[in-house]
Amino acid sequence: MEQSKGRRVILFPLPFQSRINSMLELADVLHSKGFSITIIYTRFNSLNPSTLNPNFTHHSIPVDSSETEVTTKDVNVILSCLNAKCVEPFKECLAGLLSNDVNSEDLVACLISDT
Repeated sequence: MEQSKGRRVILFPLPFQSRINSMLELADVLHSKGFSITIIYTRFNSLNPSTLNPNFTHHSIPVDSSETEVTTKDVNVILSCLNAKCVEPFKECLAGLLSNDVNSEDLVACLISDT
């Protein structure tokens, strides 16, 4: 399907497998409706490169987490860690994507995040 110009959606899922899967399903639906798709994800639970949709643009942001932070069963600790450590890398990634909009035919229509 040929994509229409001017409509790009950025998706930023929480780095948990069920959240990533749901967001990828949403991306497929939006793509089928003519949107260009950009997905931002963390290296905390990064996507498998062999399963990435070649029609989407993917950006990985770094999250420096300790072994204790990522292996804990306490979801609140994980979310607090992600919130604290993702802010700057996310801002930088998003700023880069938006600054590229000036020269792009696919301007960002919106950002969808499940955080």
